[in-house]
Amino acid sequence: MAEKEVELENKGGGGRKWMIIILLVIAVLLAGGGGAAAWYLLSQDADETAEDLPPERHYSSLDPMTVNIDAPGSVQFLRVQIGLVSTDPAVLEAVEDHLPVVRNDILGILSDQEYTELNTREGKEALTEELTATVRAILESREAPSDLERVVFTELVMQ
Repeated sequence: MAEKEVELENKGGGGRKWMIIILLVIAVLLAGGGGAAAWYLLSQDADETAEDLPPERHYSSLDPMTVNIDAPGSVQFLRVQIGLVSTDPAVLEAVEDHLPVVRNDILGILSDQEYTELNTREGKEALTEELTATVRAILESREAPSDLERVVFTELVMQ
């Protein structure tokens, strides 16, 4: 009889071992599947984030320029310092290569300005748009990279 009892205990213990092994296999599969799903979702977010980022901008600054302007009273001079913004550093290098022509054309535009127009925000914005178009045209006429994003004022003083 003692042998029968031992045999029953061994049979019951073997079922438990199989149950534990099956549960461990299921746990490993679930953990692996969860890890794979997390990796997939995180890699998708990283790709979308990289696509959402704006392109890197590069900046350059021209030396200050002073011109005579048509203004009432004691205001007779306009002093500006101009910054250039582009996503392509080759554009800024091209501006440096053609700097004498760029400065000449900018000085011509600045000397045509009137105090009453330039004293408003809209006048300043219109001037930056005109300067941006002028610099682009200079670069295009010399077959240089011309993807200039915009011209900005880093200093503008009327005196």
